[in-house]
Amino acid sequence: MTQMVQDIEYNVLGCKVRVRPDQNDSHNAKAVIDLINAEVEALKVNRPQLRDTDVAVLVALKMATEKMQLEDEYKQNIFKLEESLETALQALNIEAN
Repeated sequence: MTQMVQDIEYNVLGCKVRVRPDQNDSHNAKAVIDLINAEVEALKVNRPQLRDTDVAVLVALKMATEKMQLEDEYKQNIFKLEESLETALQALNIEAN
């Protein structure tokens, strides 16, 4: 017995966005749309003169910037973790000898 997955439709800046989520993804899809709509509304409140296309570009740029910052922070944390592990391993090797 197969279960039909229905599309979920959202509105982002007047554009209909249809998502066909799998069972694990429906929450993520709604969270992403809610995040985008919150960013759109915040920009429109602060700068009501902006056109929807300008708002879309600014939201995309903001999210891309945040993504890159998170990736950089993640990489730095991984390098720090690797350094800490190497230091700990060296300390263990010295104590074992």
